[in-house]
Amino acid sequence: MDEYRSGLVGVLGQTNVGKSTFLNSILGEKLLLTSTKPQATRNRIRCVLTTDRAQIVFVDTPGLHHPRTKLSRYIVRKAYRSLRGLDVLIYVIEAWGRLDPFDREIMERLGKETPPVILLVNKIDIAKRGALEKTLVAYAETGRFAELIPISATEGTGLDDALETLIGYLPVTPPLFPPEVKYDQSEEFLIGELIREKATELTHREVPYSIAVRVKWIVERDDGIVEIKAEIITERESQKGIVIGRGGRMIKEIGTRARADIERLLGRRVYLELIAKVRPSWTSDEEKIRELTGSE
Repeated sequence: MDEYRSGLVGVLGQTNVGKSTFLNSILGEKLLLTSTKPQATRNRIRCVLTTDRAQIVFVDTPGLHHPRTKLSRYIVRKAYRSLRGLDVLIYVIEAWGRLDPFDREIMERLGKETPPVILLVNKIDIAKRGALEKTLVAYAETGRFAELIPISATEGTGLDDALETLIGYLPVTPPLFPPEVKYDQSEEFLIGELIREKATELTHREVPYSIAVRVKWIVERDDGIVEIKAEIITERESQKGIVIGRGGRMIKEIGTRARADIERLLGRRVYLELIAKVRPSWTSDEEKIRELTGSE
């Protein structure tokens, strides 16, 4: 019988390459915020997959990008800090058809003293003809990757291969967490992320970067329904108006979609109350950024 393996596995890559979608697919349930908007993930989130052979502690990091604001600079710093003490690093890209210049820049910033790096080429189901092969050749030539694996996180293609390969790089050691542990964040944090995801999906392009969510309370009523009150915070009154929508229709739709995911997370019926508030210029104030993003 193979010896038990466990370890910390970082998941890194540019914004919007599907890191959180990959992890949600591997974990078999939705624990991480996904969005078509950049900068969806703002914090390091550790998710635990326990099998009879291994325990993998995935560290999902914010997407890497060229920062233009104080908030985005803060997010990128958090991503690099999350890489300390890892056993394996997964680097996620798309089938660009070439070596992306920003990926080269990231590899140079990481330096040579990194754990084994496994490259996942995601979204192969929508890749242009010939792009996957060109991408694999270009990234292999850098000599930085221990393995290169094509996958489609949405279709499930290549995920079993990625998981088996990854386990082989983990150290032989007992589990780091009890088997029932799935993540290292509170339910309050995850609920806030699910609300923020829906607000991000439904609002206009200029709003998502300025949205934060603060859960005010979570109470289980005598009838078994979980009552949640949360604030959706923006920087300007005009953004607040977009979040609320004409006649309150937008915030109602955000609540309806978020409640469905929260009920799946908690396994119970939920009553969700959302209100919109303004915190002027919060994305330019590092103290407010730490407060409203749940950062250490």
